[in-house]
Amino acid sequence: MKRALLRKIQFALQHHGGTASLKEINAYIERSYYQLELDRYKDWKAHVNKQIRAHSSDSASFNGKDDLFYSTGNKGIWGLRQPNK
Repeated sequence: MKRALLRKIQFALQHHGGTASLKEINAYIERSYYQLELDRYKDWKAHVNKQIRAHSSDSASFNGKDDLFYSTGNKGIWGLRQPNK
């Protein structure tokens, strides 16, 4: 489930040209609400935010793995990191 949510966050950012607000990301993800089993979370939007922060070295909550997202410097706006080639 976690991987599916991360992929959906990546798709949301790609859909919005590589950067998007948390509100835009949530709106995109909400279309897959039941497919992603988000109803099992008390606050699924907080869970999405937590996953973004856990996968961004720009966040104090970074888990040290899969540095997928970056902070644009504007509050609540996230970007999709390009993979190292």
